[in-house]
Amino acid sequence: GDDNDHDDNTTTMTKENGNSGNISWDAVPVIDLAKATNPESRSEIVQELDQALRQYGFFYVCHHGIDEALIQEQFDIASQLFDLPLAEKQSMPFQGNLDIGYIGTGVQTLDPNGEVQFTGDTKEQFMMTTNKLITVTKLEDGAGTQTPKQDELLVDPDNVFEGSQNYKPKVPRHEQVTSGYAGAAYKLNLLLNSLLFEALGLTDVNDQNRYELEHNPFIVLKQMKYASDNPSDPAQGKFGAGAHCDWGSFTILCTDGKPGLQIQMPATAEQEETWLPVPHKSGCLIINSGDQIAQLTNDYYRSALHRVVIGGTKGEDEPFADITPKSSTRDNSRFSTAIFTYFGMQARVGPLPQFLNQPDLPREKYPTPYRTSQEYFHFKLKESTGKAY
Repeated sequence: GDDNDHDDNTTTMTKENGNSGNISWDAVPVIDLAKATNPESRSEIVQELDQALRQYGFFYVCHHGIDEALIQEQFDIASQLFDLPLAEKQSMPFQGNLDIGYIGTGVQTLDPNGEVQFTGDTKEQFMMTTNKLITVTKLEDGAGTQTPKQDELLVDPDNVFEGSQNYKPKVPRHEQVTSGYAGAAYKLNLLLNSLLFEALGLTDVNDQNRYELEHNPFIVLKQMKYASDNPSDPAQGKFGAGAHCDWGSFTILCTDGKPGLQIQMPATAEQEETWLPVPHKSGCLIINSGDQIAQLTNDYYRSALHRVVIGGTKGEDEPFADITPKSSTRDNSRFSTAIFTYFGMQARVGPLPQFLNQPDLPREKYPTPYRTSQEYFHFKLKESTGKAY
């Protein structure tokens, strides 16, 4: 019931989640990216990353290079966007071919098999993407864009959305702040990718496999609001966001400090499957690995199944009230912003040679030819929205 679904900031699980006091989010590593600049300490964090991806599929990063003031300003402009009149928000309708625009509450169902989630996600969301990397786009009028030359595709981290089609909400500084935030996250993703490839033994930046995966990553910026007056009810199949794995490579998540995110830890010999709360940690971002990282490693690294469970307005959030800056006009809703990253849009993503035909690894479940990032992205969009793009 409502009362025991919300021990979000504690290390013990509720009954609904299986009794698993022996796993705690305290064990989830915090990777200090300041160590990336020194070869000796860098190899230390490469090992930490490897272990985190095998065990959890997620970790925290500190010294990540994104300014705290920029994070807070980004939440403030997201709040202003969601406060716009509904008609104004609906004038920026979701365009699936580019993955941009506004999606209202109840539209997207992230848990696609419908066995657990009976109503659409309660969150509101707004998306911007580096869609100039989508090479052949079916536009509303039926005209396709030309396939750009490879060297024209590069995204400038200091102007990430330049050349892409995105809505411009009537919110002061929205474009400037989202571009600044997404650019900083883009640079962070390049660093995370380089650590990932080192963990996988792809240390040569000119290696063909690595080059195609690393070159021109695609990103989706998604601003989300989980209204505090629309609480989750897992018993009734109602969630802020239903259980899902992210589709791409790394997801870079910042939250406003309010609880809600939970990650599934699979059953082991010692304990039942359980939902592990992932609280906000000051000065840290939350990183999780998506389907593409599992595909690349034949499931040696996990694509973390996660969900968002939102509390009601009857006081669960009170201990967190001091997190939102005093200057902010944000209400008591939960705000989070995810940057979903994908490997190179035209790269075919499937198990690397070292993850094939090894007796201690699962049988390969990814049929050839492997899908490109763009093909997988459009396949998953269709699955979650019921429309083909």
